[in-house]
Amino acid sequence: MNAMTKGLLTIAMLAATAACDGAPTASNEFVSTVDGPAFAQSSSSTLTFSSARGTTATPPSSSGGTGSINFAGSITTPTPCYEVSASHTARSSVVTVNVRTADAGGICTQVITNYNYQGSVSGLEPGLYTFTITHNGTPAYTNAVVVE
Repeated sequence: MNAMTKGLLTIAMLAATAACDGAPTASNEFVSTVDGPAFAQSSSSTLTFSSARGTTATPPSSSGGTGSINFAGSITTPTPCYEVSASHTARSSVVTVNVRTADAGGICTQVITNYNYQGSVSGLEPGLYTFTITHNGTPAYTNAVVVE
């Protein structure tokens, strides 16, 4: 390999490393409307979700509140160049939050990365719920949660 090619490859690798250095970035936040009713008599539920890169994984957790389920956890990706989003379903007494990752594309350093997230599903009727978090469609956490 000639010196010119080596120089260009070095510049490309430095640029990729600088773009995806693993430092925390602004969190991804969004609010999603209902995918289905929480109960037949409930009109809708709302998902609020945010995520940010972290150095350590957040253990999954959930708790019931007044009309809501609050949750937190972490999803791991092979590089820091991923986007994290979530959607939810609320049917009868079952609430599921699906956390998804999508490769942001481009050149990126391979570094195992934790994306810590937190959120809530609100607009729920009081009662006992089976709450599940899935990661890219695979169940990652399930808990029984009482909503007041």
